[in-house]
Amino acid sequence: MARGNRFVRGAAILAGAGMVSKVLGSVYTIVLQNIIGDRGLGLYNMAYPIYATLVILATAGLPVAVSKFVAERSAVGDRAGAGHVLWVSAVIMGAIGAAGFCLLFFGAEPYAALVGNPDAAWAVRAVSPAMLLVPVMSVIRGYFQGFQDMTPTAVSQVTEQAVRVTTIIGLAWWIMRSGGSPEWAAAGAAFGAVTGAAAGCAVLWWRMARSGILTRAAGAGGGNLERGWGRDLMLYALPVSFGALAVPLINNMDALTVVNSLKMAGLSSHTATEMFGWLSGRAFKLMILPATLAGAVAVALLPSVATAVTRRDWRTANRQVELGLRLTVWLSFPAAVGLILIAEPVDRMLFRDTSGVTAIQITALAMVFSSVQVTASSILQSVGRPWAPVWHLGLAVALKGVLNLLWVPRWGIDGAAAATVAAYGTAAALNVWTVMASTGLVLRIRQLFWRPLIASLGMAAAVELVATPLGAATGDGRWGSAVVTLASVGLGGFTYCLLLLIVGGFTRGELEAVPRVGPVLARVGARFGWLK
Repeated sequence: MARGNRFVRGAAILAGAGMVSKVLGSVYTIVLQNIIGDRGLGLYNMAYPIYATLVILATAGLPVAVSKFVAERSAVGDRAGAGHVLWVSAVIMGAIGAAGFCLLFFGAEPYAALVGNPDAAWAVRAVSPAMLLVPVMSVIRGYFQGFQDMTPTAVSQVTEQAVRVTTIIGLAWWIMRSGGSPEWAAAGAAFGAVTGAAAGCAVLWWRMARSGILTRAAGAGGGNLERGWGRDLMLYALPVSFGALAVPLINNMDALTVVNSLKMAGLSSHTATEMFGWLSGRAFKLMILPATLAGAVAVALLPSVATAVTRRDWRTANRQVELGLRLTVWLSFPAAVGLILIAEPVDRMLFRDTSGVTAIQITALAMVFSSVQVTASSILQSVGRPWAPVWHLGLAVALKGVLNLLWVPRWGIDGAAAATVAAYGTAAALNVWTVMASTGLVLRIRQLFWRPLIASLGMAAAVELVATPLGAATGDGRWGSAVVTLASVGLGGFTYCLLLLIVGGFTRGELEAVPRVGPVLARVGARFGWLK
């Protein structure tokens, strides 16, 4: 398979796995709340964020570095060197994971006291063993990604999430049914991270054993690795980890400034907090899905570009860069347009009322910018500019804080949503400009924007023709809104893909690389003369 088509296939596989994982991750919270109640869910949510933060710190940088270094070794035929990268990185991540486990297990009680409820210590301890598994698992995923094989990552990701969710619901239900307390049920739910990680590791270990990687890598020497490569690996991983922290900082800037700014504008603490919930719990949650798809593109893109750069094949590298940005815009643009159109039924379906509609519509614009900055960051990392996106995101965080202070007192949470658009827009623009300066890429605006714009406008017209009469027929209830939302998403997705195919958005090779449906679409497009 051609390298460009291989990248498209990898991105499609990871995007599908990410979608399934996000759906599983979204559903279980509702079920868990019905089993253990609000107090039990609160205890669970006290434990999980500190674990998730440590996981980000541990796994954001080094696996990306492993993917890049393995891709470079693979490009010059040095599989021994690639195996050495894997094992040394696994040892490093194992040590980091052990430190994280000790921090969570032995620091559970002080942390629980800090967050305000000593009963949360049980859940913190229950989740701590996952730190022994997740960092090593992420390195193995990075190794496979370096060879542009995304299937092990996708399968292990879905397996991990499925086992995790099953454990969360199953253990919580069994503990409560057996007469246990919400504290123990929350701990049982937290333990799902451990069983999920174990299942993900098992899938990857089986794949390595089956393909002979374990045998080859165990006997690998240093390959042709240059002296000091371990230091280079860590220095490369450091800015990637910082970059991963910068995005949560944009959201944390809201936590620091929005409520206080609303109170200074004359609102009560209760009202300000409720409005902040509309912003953080509704608008920002709906940004996650396009970011997940962009993350899949970024993960698949990095080793592809790194391989081309190592071979000094700048033409292929630029073609991959343009393709990655094009896929990102094509995935995020219709999502933003669609959410603006059906924000009201989506808000009512998920949250029972329409209090956050305007904030959701404004924040939808940030979907495109946040997705583009993720993909452009991956490109910069692959061409040896890992610090550039860190500085750009740092500037975006500062801009977000300043604009919040200026706009929230005047426009409320809508001002905070607009500040988010401006922050991500700034980061995306700086990243893309740096990509163009670093690679010599000349963006073809028609290919990048006009075709998805035409397809999105056609999609919007189709959705509007159906959503309005359907909404009038089903009413303003939650179930009626669910019908309108699901029908609009289904029709909009079909219409957008069809129009993008008609206006020549895809090549035949790109379509054929998409698993399952791609070859069928390629045959249809070729028959009607839509493909070049």
